[in-house]
Amino acid sequence: MRVLPFILPCLLVLPVIAQKAKTPAKTALPAKEDKVDWDGEWTLSASQSDKVEERIDEHVKDLNFAMKLLWKKKLQGACREFNKLDILAGETFSVTMGKERSIDTPADGTESDWKRSDDKVFKATLTKDGPTMVQTITGDGYTLKYVYSMRKDGSSLALQVTYTHPKLDNPFSYKLVFKRND
Repeated sequence: MRVLPFILPCLLVLPVIAQKAKTPAKTALPAKEDKVDWDGEWTLSASQSDKVEERIDEHVKDLNFAMKLLWKKKLQGACREFNKLDILAGETFSVTMGKERSIDTPADGTESDWKRSDDKVFKATLTKDGPTMVQTITGDGYTLKYVYSMRKDGSSLALQVTYTHPKLDNPFSYKLVFKRND
């Protein structure tokens, strides 16, 4: 009977030892940042992109008549459609949307001034993190946030545009997809 008192505590401790014996979860190593080739001319893929005018109509549909007219006009003025995108990457990024003036900003988030083709002045910033680039345009009472996401194949990118205004209850957002010109 001397063996039984020795075995009983071992049987109770065995599940605890088995749990401790599991290999610890491996910590993720920081991913090596791949060089993303942003440079180039890009053309809108209309079939994969939102129709901006339809998205605006959908966004303002529940507003009263006067507010619907006001916000539709503001959104149409700020959220312009463009069929072409031109990006020149380096220490400073130059992004040209359609026939608009280029937005030239350092890639480190430093704020710079940008004058739109109608001579309205905005503040612009740009940051990049691997396959994602975020450009923010602020001024005239609203903020436009452009999130560029390079697809894995490098031949297309998605652009998520979000318009925010302190007096607009919900931000307005839409997506455009661009294909790299060869």
